[in-house]
Amino acid sequence: MEVHHPHHHGPKKWKEHFLEFLMLFLAVTLGFFAENLRDQYIEKERAHEYLSHLEADIDNNIHFIDSLISRDKEMIQKFDSAFLYLASSQVLDVDSLYKNLPVNVYRFLSKNDTYEQMKSSGSLRYIKDQHLLEMILDYSSAAEAAESRSTLMETEFTTTHWIIAVSNFISQHSAIKDYQRARRGNSVIFNDDQFANSMIDSNYMILEKLLNNIPHSPVILTGTELQQIKNKLMPYLVRRQALIVNTIKFMLQAKIKGVQLKTYIAHH
Repeated sequence: MEVHHPHHHGPKKWKEHFLEFLMLFLAVTLGFFAENLRDQYIEKERAHEYLSHLEADIDNNIHFIDSLISRDKEMIQKFDSAFLYLASSQVLDVDSLYKNLPVNVYRFLSKNDTYEQMKSSGSLRYIKDQHLLEMILDYSSAAEAAESRSTLMETEFTTTHWIIAVSNFISQHSAIKDYQRARRGNSVIFNDDQFANSMIDSNYMILEKLLNNIPHSPVILTGTELQQIKNKLMPYLVRRQALIVNTIKFMLQAKIKGVQLKTYIAHH
């Protein structure tokens, strides 16, 4: 009977080992490069998305700044008229002065959501252009400074000093007019309440009749009383207007940096 013996293969040659290693190395390397390219593509897409949202935030702030500056310029003109009238008057009509002393303040609240999200999530690393990253940080700082200037300085001074100072010089006639305007404005609160509306309409008619029957007696100041008002109010006028002007400067700086940032993004 014929007996078959198993065939024994010799050890693999070094070339075969090297080829297997090379194939494995190439597979791992190509996989690494493919994953790296995929990550780069995702980061690039996310950076593009964030920059698009950032541009929208900048547009919103620029529109807001333009609107605020327009209103602030109107207030500055009123303050100029009030200061000139107060400084040159020998006989002062309190109501004529009061109508040029606005007590409102227009706050700049920066829309900075995209930058804050990028910063908190670590997504600023997606911005590979170092100059672009510096411009984003610079713009964000300028917008934050403008908001801080508007809120912490101008608004705080207006609400804690200016309004109190102006209120000391309000006449009965001006107080009546302000009260009537407030009543008309407050009526919107009760739009959905028919009972409240009927009560407000009734009360408002009575108030209008009573207030309109109060004779208007102009408050005219001269001499020592006039000088006291000048000494008291003119420094507040100077401070109030200076704060508005400086807030405008900060907002314009933020606007300029926002426009520069948008231009750079559009060309890169």
